[in-house]
Amino acid sequence: MQPYGVVTCLYLRVSRSIKRILLKCMTGFTSRPCVLAFFFICSSFFFFAQNSLSTEGFGQKWVNINDLDVSGSEITIEALVRRQNNSNMNIVSKHDGTADCNYLFRPNSFQISTTDGFQFVLNPITLPNNTWYHLAGTYDGQAIKYYVNGCLVSETPHTGSLITNDWDGAIGNRSNWPNGPEHFRGRIDEVRIWNVARTQQQINLNMNTLINPIGQANLQAYYRFDNNYENIQGNSTFDGIPVGSPAFDLPPPVFVPFTIVSVLGTDLSCFESGDGEINIVTTGNNVEYSIDGINYSVDGNFTGLSAGTYTVYARSGSCEETSVVVIGQPNQIPTPEILVNAPICSTDSLTLFTSSVPGASYFWNGPNGFSFDGNQTVINDLELSDAGIYSIYLEVDGCFSDTTNTEIVVNESYDINLIETICSNETFTFGPNELNTTGSYIQNLQSIAGCDSIVQLELTVNPAYSFVIDTSLCEGESITFEGVTMNVTGSYPFNLVTSLGCDSIITYELIVYPIPDSPPVFSNSPLSCPGDVFEVSIVSVEDGFYEWNGPNGFNLDTSDFIFEAYPENIGSYDVSVTVNGCVSPFTSIDLDIINIYSFEDADLPNVFTPNGNASNEVFDLQSYFKTCEPYEVFYFDRWGNVVYRHQQNETPFSGKSLDGSDLMDGVYMYKLVLESSQKQGFLHLIR
Repeated sequence: MQPYGVVTCLYLRVSRSIKRILLKCMTGFTSRPCVLAFFFICSSFFFFAQNSLSTEGFGQKWVNINDLDVSGSEITIEALVRRQNNSNMNIVSKHDGTADCNYLFRPNSFQISTTDGFQFVLNPITLPNNTWYHLAGTYDGQAIKYYVNGCLVSETPHTGSLITNDWDGAIGNRSNWPNGPEHFRGRIDEVRIWNVARTQQQINLNMNTLINPIGQANLQAYYRFDNNYENIQGNSTFDGIPVGSPAFDLPPPVFVPFTIVSVLGTDLSCFESGDGEINIVTTGNNVEYSIDGINYSVDGNFTGLSAGTYTVYARSGSCEETSVVVIGQPNQIPTPEILVNAPICSTDSLTLFTSSVPGASYFWNGPNGFSFDGNQTVINDLELSDAGIYSIYLEVDGCFSDTTNTEIVVNESYDINLIETICSNETFTFGPNELNTTGSYIQNLQSIAGCDSIVQLELTVNPAYSFVIDTSLCEGESITFEGVTMNVTGSYPFNLVTSLGCDSIITYELIVYPIPDSPPVFSNSPLSCPGDVFEVSIVSVEDGFYEWNGPNGFNLDTSDFIFEAYPENIGSYDVSVTVNGCVSPFTSIDLDIINIYSFEDADLPNVFTPNGNASNEVFDLQSYFKTCEPYEVFYFDRWGNVVYRHQQNETPFSGKSLDGSDLMDGVYMYKLVLESSQKQGFLHLIR
């Protein structure tokens, strides 16, 4: 036998010890502290469930509860349920169809019919098999609601008054359809039927059992199935009647309603120590906890927290509650400030000081094993080894301040003899003086740290030298000195060391001139005839020098020139321009004479056809050669008679005689006469 517990608890901020006792109370421990906790904190009523209704297996296994109608506009159906399989069939029902469904309660839905029509609400949660759940469906005239383990999981708006019918109600089946496929396979307990819509708080309060069912207003029927089928509400009309072979089995476990009992925040032990804690105590089953609403844990204790305000979350299934808790922290221990009498020279005294803080312990540390526990101390007769990092931190009530560090430099007082050598292009700084002369010097000086020192100097000044070499190059050229290649305009200093170790500077002042562009050249070539004047000109370049080269040893250094040209002058003439010693690429221009004729090169036709077809109508030698000499052409028949003649630029031979008559087809001889030469040949006239 297992106890049913109905627990009403106060929501208190309690100590860690009380909360531990309360937690034991809520989880069923019965030790003496738990009894005391219940006495002071909780009011409890225990009943012992003997059995639950079993409809597992096959065959008829259900309970008839007679014509148990619920009228009006409110209803609640409750039950503890454990499915054997994936059955979503009838837990409690009184219906034949959707038109007369007074109530139909299933693991996945709650269905009713009202004067405004049929409506249902779905349970969105898939219930695992062989697991006990408290399920409830309500209707308040405005909406149908479904609860799982006391948590609202779904609701559907609906209105109207409930439709009643003449069918018998049933637990585990549909009474007017006993052989139909609506058997529930599993276990059922604590079935309650109300004619009022129970609130979530009421459902949670009485989840495990119902106290004084006979005195409960609006309770229509109540079935505990403790080895009987009685309606323990008291109305025997609705006592259950077993159908088939239902059985009694082990009772369900105790369901603890979900709620946050307490949230306790523990402040940080020290400033920013990060050891804050939050402890959440709840009632309920399968509760998860979070302090960010994202990451959940089954442990309600959170440690290692920073100071701040936290919203804590607790959820059981679809139920969630929140609470706000503040984790505070003590004031920060002030970081000590170190004051010292710096700068410090050797043999001086060092004073270390920090402000006094009430209740504080002081922890000094430093070089050579130095330690001290007060807020002020003096170290006399400092040595160079006393230099280094000095630190201090405070402790108040077990909390520590940040550590402050300061570096102490112990500067030495000197008595120094110096022997120095410089070069003539250097100076030696000696106290306030800049020295460049060989000699002995004495100074009473202070070091950079303010320590007195006597310095004696023996200074030697050696000679140094400096040279400048001016040079120039053309683009693409370079010179190399001391392994350095120079090919860009600029100054190139080279530091060389004399035999006495003095730097001597040789500076190359280099100018790199660009290569001039090829000069643009203009001429009147080609010429028409030998003896014509050949004229050449160049666009002048400032400070440019020209060089011409051409056929037969032609050479000239002017930009422009002119001469009479003959065949021996024909060829290519090249010119370059020099600027700042840099020579441009050559520009070439060709001299050509067009009308130079040699009969040996002539290839004249020997047939023409003056037949009026506009093709090869005349014998025009001028079309086949050019000459600068005047010429005359004679045409002879085979008997040596002149039949036609014409001079240069006159009408050529067209197969007609001097009198204009047509000549016969045949062979004719021509004779081309120039001033210096002549050429003859045969001509075929074919019409």
